[in-house]
Amino acid sequence: MRNQSLLHSLLAAAGLAIGTSGTALAGGFDTAIFVGADLDVSGSLNTTEFNTTLDAGLSVRAQAKAFRRADINRDDSIQINEWLIFDGQIVPGNKLERIFYRSDLGIDGSLTFDEFSSAYAAKVSLVNIRRFFLRADVNADTTVTLQEYLNLRRGITPVGESLTIFQLADFNGNSQLTVDEFGNFYARSAKEAKIQTRFARLDADADGFLTTSEWNPGVRP
Repeated sequence: MRNQSLLHSLLAAAGLAIGTSGTALAGGFDTAIFVGADLDVSGSLNTTEFNTTLDAGLSVRAQAKAFRRADINRDDSIQINEWLIFDGQIVPGNKLERIFYRSDLGIDGSLTFDEFSSAYAAKVSLVNIRRFFLRADVNADTTVTLQEYLNLRRGITPVGESLTIFQLADFNGNSQLTVDEFGNFYARSAKEAKIQTRFARLDADADGFLTTSEWNPGVRP
């Protein structure tokens, strides 16, 4: 496992390396091959671009196998962090570290909420993910480090402040929920029509918002 102080210095340097065609050394990570292969400057490699990073002479079958191995999140493209893992520059020590580094698109050694969310399956609601994130972020700096993530997944993180489901769904903290915020209670794979129908039934005054008097699961009146 790479030194965490090194990882925390990567984000700015990595952004510079990906955006330029000069020397592509991001805090000790050599991204020159990735940058050269990213012909459309999308920040990720499609199959054709990825194949140019492989040794010459590989069969089509071997190229496809390598792509599948590199595409950790199975989105049919290779992000910079996935490529660094494939290239052996980032070496996760176990499955949990692999999930963390797969999610760390900024390769800065910490996860934003969006990055943290990508570590969970679509069946997990944003309410639950936010609960996990706030619990993991022990120092309340709005990011989760590798150690914080490992502590959470290993069940050794303090419980901390307990928020209600309503509060967790209320991302902007204005004490009322739009239909989109109400959707945070459901699995991210849930059908939009189901969420909207349920919202309309709960919205007693039909003002387009839910308050705690209309919906506050887990809290007794």
